[in-house]
Amino acid sequence: MATNTFISFVTRIVVAIVLLSISVGIVVALVNTKPQLAVVAGERSLPAVVVIEANPVPMQRRTVGYGAADAMLHADVPTEVSSTVVNLPTTTRAGRRLQKGDLIIELDDSDFRQQLIRAEQSLASSKSALSLLEVEKVAAVKRADLALEDKVLAETEFVRVQVAFDRGAAKQREVDAAKQKLIAVSSLSINSSEAANRFPAKEEQAYSSVTSKSAEVELARENLRRCKIVSPIDGVLQSIDVRVGEHVNNGKRIARIVNSSTLEIPLRLPSHARSFVQIGDEVSLRSAGFGKRKWHARVSRIAPEDDTNSRTMIVYVDIHQDSENANSVPPGLFVRGEVKSFQDERLRWVVPRRSIREDRIMVIRESILRSIPVSIDFSVTDALPEFGVPDLDWAVLETPLSVGDFVVVDPGGSLRDGMRVRKILANQVASE
Repeated sequence: MATNTFISFVTRIVVAIVLLSISVGIVVALVNTKPQLAVVAGERSLPAVVVIEANPVPMQRRTVGYGAADAMLHADVPTEVSSTVVNLPTTTRAGRRLQKGDLIIELDDSDFRQQLIRAEQSLASSKSALSLLEVEKVAAVKRADLALEDKVLAETEFVRVQVAFDRGAAKQREVDAAKQKLIAVSSLSINSSEAANRFPAKEEQAYSSVTSKSAEVELARENLRRCKIVSPIDGVLQSIDVRVGEHVNNGKRIARIVNSSTLEIPLRLPSHARSFVQIGDEVSLRSAGFGKRKWHARVSRIAPEDDTNSRTMIVYVDIHQDSENANSVPPGLFVRGEVKSFQDERLRWVVPRRSIREDRIMVIRESILRSIPVSIDFSVTDALPEFGVPDLDWAVLETPLSVGDFVVVDPGGSLRDGMRVRKILANQVASE
């Protein structure tokens, strides 16, 4: 029993030694066959940073402003009479295209028809009175002429009697009778002339009455026409504000029609831009909200006054477009406009916006990182492929750089001023 125990113990020790030897051999074999890493020495041991070469580029001054597009041709259609809506055509739906003169709604015109009948009857009466006055005038003129002739005869008779009396051939009684007749005839002539002379004034009053009644007829016809409200312009129906059976008062808006073929965009720019923004400058527009649509236009007009509250100026951009084009600018869209001043183009230092941290950029001079403070003149939102980076946000510096500087595109938190680094040009990274 003791012998078996001893043999078992020795066997275990031998197996353990063999296994340990095999393990040591495997470790030695792995160590001897491991790949040898190349030891990097010199410049390649330095941390690599992506850079762009600093060079001034010709750049127009750009100013960013914001505004909302407004249709220059639009109509808030009101009612011009008070009545009840009796008809709303099937074409009167928001979003429908209308031509000038198309019916929008129809109002109850029964009252206005009666007003037209009364006005026409009143006009006919005034015209009849004018015709009757013409007849009376002719008769009055004839009576005045006859009375004048009668007066002349009476005067002649009086003179003849007076001469006979002077010669003793007539009596005083005959003279008095002739004079009395002359006085009566003269009075009648005066009355007839007065009656005839009144007719021009009466005619003027009659003509005024006819003109006034004619105006009333035209007004009644116009009110009758206003019961059918039609589109004053070509455009698209934005909204309809009434329903059948609704009573509307004079002046109430019943619909809005918009023609988006010509738009006006008032862009608010900083007041200091007035010194270099001019009519005709190119404007790049894009939606300030969701979407990446872009449009190009030019400055059409410039407002003369600045807004003292917001310290801004307003430039107007007019856009003429096909309103049915899917890429047209919709009225009411809030847009961002970038004005390019064509008379202020010169060489400027431009860097990616992301390269600026806390108003400083990092440049490489003789493989040494240097942090320099910079001041931004204005920003640019555009692709500048000459720098070899796909950025769209750029900063134009007031602070001049030095030719030969290399600007770190994206300075990380591990980079420190004074470090030695290895530069990699951005266009080389893009080509790889």
